[in-house]
Amino acid sequence: MTNFVDKLRLAERAEEDIYFARIDRELIDALHQQEQLDRPVRLRDNHDYVQADSATEQNAVSGNQQVTDK
Repeated sequence: MTNFVDKLRLAERAEEDIYFARIDRELIDALHQQEQLDRPVRLRDNHDYVQADSATEQNAVSGNQQVTDK
């Protein structure tokens, strides 16, 4: 009788493992998709910062800073 009970426990545990493995795979896939969607935005944002920094440096080097009239 104990063999039957042990096999039943193992079968239930296997079903749980399969269920949670499927859930984990779905969550990981969703994270990867979200990362791919966010990647161009982050690259674009970094590019904008680089352009702003280089424009500031160019103004400082060339002396083209705007002077406001009082």
